[in-house]
Amino acid sequence: MDKDIVYVGMDLGTFKTSVASSTGLRDELHSAVGWPKDHYARTLLGRDVVFGKDLIEHRLALDVVRPFERGVLKYNNAKECGLRPEDVKKHHEAARLLVDHAVALTRPTKGAPVYGVIGAPSRATVANKQVILEAAQGAFDAVMIVPEPFTIAYSMNRLSDTLVVDIGAGTIDLCPIYGTYPSEEEQVTIPIGGDFVDETFMERIRLTYPQAQFSRHMVREIKEKYGFVHDVNEKVVVSLPVNGKPTQFDVTVPLREACRSIIEPIVKGLGELIGRVDPEFQHRMLQNIVLGGGGSQLRGLDRVIEEAMTPYGGAKVRRVGDAVFAGAVGALKLAMGLPPESWKRLHGVQHASKISL
Repeated sequence: MDKDIVYVGMDLGTFKTSVASSTGLRDELHSAVGWPKDHYARTLLGRDVVFGKDLIEHRLALDVVRPFERGVLKYNNAKECGLRPEDVKKHHEAARLLVDHAVALTRPTKGAPVYGVIGAPSRATVANKQVILEAAQGAFDAVMIVPEPFTIAYSMNRLSDTLVVDIGAGTIDLCPIYGTYPSEEEQVTIPIGGDFVDETFMERIRLTYPQAQFSRHMVREIKEKYGFVHDVNEKVVVSLPVNGKPTQFDVTVPLREACRSIIEPIVKGLGELIGRVDPEFQHRMLQNIVLGGGGSQLRGLDRVIEEAMTPYGGAKVRRVGDAVFAGAVGALKLAMGLPPESWKRLHGVQHASKISL
């Protein structure tokens, strides 16, 4: 590792992005960019582009773009996600600004080369990876795109006999780790995640309490604070306005149903994945399933998946200790551990997609 080089690991998430750097700094921010809607908003905010917590606090005054929402740019293409052609350019610009800002948060040494590893969905296409590479062009001197589950496994030193399930906002990625870099064919990407849970929760609330008023941000906060999937007695009562008046609502059933909506796809994906593994290693991997990403924090998810895997002879499921930074730290460890000759071949972002580990 060259002391004059700054290494950065980035988990470029659909909802949140985390970064970790060899400078010793780490940070996280919303995977979104905001532009003031008019001159008055620009005067209020005092800047042309807004990131981080200010996006939430001033969102009514901003044109907010989440460039990777619903898998746009990262997994699906713009047409599949219903993105209008005139908005594609803005999403690309938002992705570039987001990566630039995330790297700047690590305060890299002025003038030092910046080498980085960025996580992407397991089955991201060549076109998707190219979009990420183009977004990284101004922030990195050399960059590598790797599967997000692989960076989680790398952060935990679980580099053999492991099945990683990375539950993000836009996708759920499943990847077998068995001592070598996984091929694309060995991985599974499910095109739903935390955003899907939020949308399902909103639908359930509307059906149950049509008089309740709420925003997507409010629903996401409820899920993140109370989300659960188990059958143990739980009661979730929250305050939502009705014509402006705070009113108590029991959202236990809608919340549980929404959170459980990802279980069947995960179990199906694990079954598909384990069926591809050498039979002699299937049991070992089933005893070492790791849940990462923000969705891994749903209470009871590890136990429910274990129960659902009973037909496969049982499983042992663990959650990562740090769901926020596990991917970024693993990407940083990978970046710092690559031999110098690999970075020499990668130098120049435009060639990064041609290099394999």
